[in-house]
Amino acid sequence: MSYRIDIETLRRYSADGMTSTALSQAQQQRFENAVESALDSREDAGGPGELDAGEERIFVVEEGDSLFEIAEELNVDFNELLELNQRDDLSAPDQIDVGDVVFVPHTSPEEAATSPRDAQGIPEGESDFVQSLREQGNNLEYADDPSAVDMDAEVGELASDVQTYVSHLPPEEQQAALQRLYDHDWVDAGPAQMAIEQAAEELNLDLGETSHGGPEVENEAREIIADAQAESDPEQALQMLEEAYDNASPAVQSALDRSSEVREIAENSASDFIAEAQAADDPAEALHIYEEGYSNASERVQAALDRSSDGQAIIDEAVEWAAEPILEEGNDNEMPAARTLQAMERLETLTEDLPPEFAGEVVDAMLPQLEQAQQNFRDEGYAGVEIGYSGTMILNGILDRIAGTEKGDAAVEQVVDMSLFDMNGLRAAMNQAVSEGNRIPAIAIELASREGVMDGFREEVIGTAERFRDQTIGDQSEAYYEHLQELGYLIDTGGSAMTPEQMEAAIEDYIESQGDEWSTELEGMREDLADSGTTLLEHIQQLQSLPDGIRSDYQERIDGLIDDPNARLAVSTALQENPELVRGEAGDALVETFNELGISGDDPLAATLVGAYLNENVLSSAADLDFTDADAMADARQSIEEALSDKPQLAELMGVSTSDLNEIATMLSGVLPSEPLEGSNEFGRVNGILRNLNNTLDQIDGKFVRNSNIPFSTTFRTTAFAIVGSGLINAGHNFLEDPNLRNSAEFGVALSRVGVDSAQLVAAYRNVTDTGTVGNLKAAGRFVHIMGATLAGADAVARFQEGDYLGAGLNAAVAGGVSMALLFGSTSWGGPVGFGIATAASLGLYIQESLKETPYETQTTANFLTHAGFSEEAAEVLIERSEDGYNAVPLLMRYGELHGLTPEQTVEWINSIPQGENGEVMLGALRDNLLNTLDQHLEDGDVSQFNEHIDEGYELISPSLGQSRAGELAPRSVAELDHILPQLDIESPQAYA
Repeated sequence: MSYRIDIETLRRYSADGMTSTALSQAQQQRFENAVESALDSREDAGGPGELDAGEERIFVVEEGDSLFEIAEELNVDFNELLELNQRDDLSAPDQIDVGDVVFVPHTSPEEAATSPRDAQGIPEGESDFVQSLREQGNNLEYADDPSAVDMDAEVGELASDVQTYVSHLPPEEQQAALQRLYDHDWVDAGPAQMAIEQAAEELNLDLGETSHGGPEVENEAREIIADAQAESDPEQALQMLEEAYDNASPAVQSALDRSSEVREIAENSASDFIAEAQAADDPAEALHIYEEGYSNASERVQAALDRSSDGQAIIDEAVEWAAEPILEEGNDNEMPAARTLQAMERLETLTEDLPPEFAGEVVDAMLPQLEQAQQNFRDEGYAGVEIGYSGTMILNGILDRIAGTEKGDAAVEQVVDMSLFDMNGLRAAMNQAVSEGNRIPAIAIELASREGVMDGFREEVIGTAERFRDQTIGDQSEAYYEHLQELGYLIDTGGSAMTPEQMEAAIEDYIESQGDEWSTELEGMREDLADSGTTLLEHIQQLQSLPDGIRSDYQERIDGLIDDPNARLAVSTALQENPELVRGEAGDALVETFNELGISGDDPLAATLVGAYLNENVLSSAADLDFTDADAMADARQSIEEALSDKPQLAELMGVSTSDLNEIATMLSGVLPSEPLEGSNEFGRVNGILRNLNNTLDQIDGKFVRNSNIPFSTTFRTTAFAIVGSGLINAGHNFLEDPNLRNSAEFGVALSRVGVDSAQLVAAYRNVTDTGTVGNLKAAGRFVHIMGATLAGADAVARFQEGDYLGAGLNAAVAGGVSMALLFGSTSWGGPVGFGIATAASLGLYIQESLKETPYETQTTANFLTHAGFSEEAAEVLIERSEDGYNAVPLLMRYGELHGLTPEQTVEWINSIPQGENGEVMLGALRDNLLNTLDQHLEDGDVSQFNEHIDEGYELISPSLGQSRAGELAPRSVAELDHILPQLDIESPQAYA
């Protein structure tokens, strides 16, 4: 699309027609010459030889333009456009070249009002009409001789145009349209705003408030500006302005924001680093000096510099230096590809180490130079700019650094429009980027999204992502599994017999026995997996951005990128390790991607995402919350509401309705007291927190927790606990530290309302304070260290056991998902080891075949089992495994459970067996019989298939003494095992219930 320059050839307007940037001196001279030549040619053809700013504008032709397309894009009459361009140098309407100057009439009010509608139902020509109003209003405000201007008449003509525009719209749209016009920023174009106000009066339409504040406001703003201008030191002047701005009313602030004099004060404050940049001999050095000053400046100064001719000149001079090889004359002996490569190398020099947004500005300024070079090369008889393999590699790297910025994304589109790439270079850049763990190149994605591109290229793009999954992630996952294999087996074996505290101690002892190098290596592996999981998510989101009609042909393969177990491990690890993935808008986008891929509800990856999302967006808002600070509580409540309310995509991911999620948001924000709690009474504060928490838990229980159809019902309850975590600790600090109050019956009653045992809470609290971590406690990460060990009340335990988080070791991770661990981050599950085991388990990644390869019948296994309370004698017997690699401990625990025993009681029963005559031999026989059961009757060693009776057939009620003691039987049920025990002289576990 052609772009507009002002009639004085000083500035170039952006695509929205509202903002502009200064042209460099070389560009000004070039366009000035082009305009004069076009005017002379029009005069020679009998037309006017001067510009009429009230009737016409100047546009510069870009690649692919024609006069017809320009008329259509700008909503002007084609015949009027032809009439303005009756020139000797334009022989035919379809013969215009890149860089030609075209005179374009202003969009008439009628044309604007009747133009096609955009997606919001607004006439597309409205922006052109506004642009015309702005330009005419600006000309009036800055007239060379104001005394020669009849302002009332001129404003009246503009008001007439506004009336005409509004009157050509349907009556029901006229009020909204006039308000839209009025709401535009009419900085430096005040007469246009006056015209809109006059039109409103004549049309008898009411205008709502806008940024224009009236004469009193404008006078106050001018006084602030005058005081700042009187200060000789530019930095002091800006400081005075900012202080006055902060103390001004919103109306005055708005007036100051509109003022060009304020922008001048801001720009003057940057004079030192601008002068330093201007004095630099090397354009690249000048650009980097300017960028450093720009990046360190305030937002106001940056906004002023964005419109500054000095700042733009520094950028343009640097770009002109980069473009010299492709634009300067006298390079006839060099082929286009060689010259373009030199230009790309210079552009790389300019943009390396620049922030993406600023680098995007540089590339944006380079694009017109490339367009001009395209035309020059064609004039020389070449096909255009030939970038070649190496040039493509360099340009690809530049564009990938600025991808995601507004200017960067526009540059990628324009580069593809110009075919400014070499296919072999693009393929190489794509393979290199992905093999190094980076995003798919933006050029490749843009090209794949275009109609007419060969399907084979899209296959290459998706194939690149698949190779990254299979090779990079595959290799990393294999090493990760191998590193955690023994610990995974130990947890799988002994976890069902352990309390969370026993599991924590067992894991910590195992880690200590492996040495620091083992832990360091594991952390490195997790970091690598997290990085690769992040990259894979980026690949998936890039491919999901393809147009629907194109993506549908490849959706199955895109879905498959995350269906692979190794990929799921990497993505789950990334969600745990990289909170920026789920923070704010990025998190909302990822939730939408998961829904598009069908990952929701009780899918373990959905659980991981929900846990990470709640941790980062909900729980972090309540971190270290002071319940005596009303403002802090209000902010926390607002953050919780914003994170969860009116989020249909998140609701879909969690398997609830949007209205239900809104209700959850209200409940969770309501867990925070509506009024600050008094700080003088520590017990009263603790009691108030718990009472409020209990009310919220009752609401959540009533609607969500007891509904088994809601996958995250338990998560809602645990989130409520976590939100008040640090506030409860802060509130109870002095109370709990007072030894005279620790056993307070009153405090115990308060805690029991939410199923918390006071003595255990105090013990857990002191355990945390002794480690010196209390100052860093976060509701999102550490509250389980207190609450997880203390939820002894029957109702609370029942609710948590529904999620199996506090249940039995590895089964906790499998059933509850990593989301629970993410919410709480206790020591045993919160570090790289715990998350590693939990992630692999929750994704079903422990494959028994791999466990067969390494014998774990070692002292390490025995030591691990002793943490569950097993005696050394019992542990030594129970370390042996079946031929298929299973251990008997989980089945023994299942047997005790079906007899009504707690895990502790089952362990006590097992420990009693070796104490009898030939006890160790008999325990070994029992073990061998159960190992046969695991291999022969329980698919994949799943002990949940072992029940009180078999479903079909007869049960063995008279087992052979010899077979029983030789360990040759394979009991299929509790009943069969009950009959084997007497043959082994082993007491029934029922005696320990």
